[in-house]
Amino acid sequence: MIKSMMPDIIDFIKTEALAKKMTSEEIANHFGYDKYHFSRKFKEINGFSIAEYISSLKIEKAVTAIDQPKKMIELQDISEFESSSSFTNTFKKFTGSAPKKYKNEMTELFSEVKSFESSNEYHAVEYYEKQDASYCNVTVEVPENFDKGLFFIGLFRTPIPNHRPISGIATKRTKLNVLKNVPNGEYYLLVCAIDRSTNIFSYFNLQNCLRGRVMEKLSFPECSGERYTVKLRPPIPEDPPILLSVAKLLISSLKNTI
Repeated sequence: MIKSMMPDIIDFIKTEALAKKMTSEEIANHFGYDKYHFSRKFKEINGFSIAEYISSLKIEKAVTAIDQPKKMIELQDISEFESSSSFTNTFKKFTGSAPKKYKNEMTELFSEVKSFESSNEYHAVEYYEKQDASYCNVTVEVPENFDKGLFFIGLFRTPIPNHRPISGIATKRTKLNVLKNVPNGEYYLLVCAIDRSTNIFSYFNLQNCLRGRVMEKLSFPECSGERYTVKLRPPIPEDPPILLSVAKLLISSLKNTI
């Protein structure tokens, strides 16, 4: 029953619960469920907890407004956090940088990403947690109007890309993409694409970027050597936020600083 209601639940969280600062128990009660049953089914259906989802939505609101000339306290208010420490710590956890540093990094990272994007080389930039034997192959299908941008392909612990991928690549090609050094475990294969743009914020606010995923959780080493095709599409209301700073991840990988 909860599964069929999930689009309505997600919409309610985004449009009402967040603004009213409702707890998971209050959200559960709104839909007539016990807190523990509701929380358990929410995570079972979506692959992430309701608390993580709400925190991710809050950080997305901050990222969406970070290019505006606002003070950090104003960003905290916009994102519905009660304290500055909670806001800063969560922002850094999900994006890789504290809010002020994230904003200061944007110009430098944009310049370097554009340099990589315009180069004639089509090699993939790899990033992974540790050396391992497992791997998988990924082909990306894009809409006809996609303007040769960047693809970010990664294996993540949850369907919300708010943490560094277990294994991933940044690439300009749709085929011959290999995720290497995948440690044993279960992961979600997620892909997003960023159009070429002269707007610096297009590379940091990924709210409207194309995305796609393999719906089932992939288990390694069982899936090692498998081939997957991910068809990209515009975002839909049920999609979780993309919070990882892919620009920072790309540049860090190029400089071998990860």
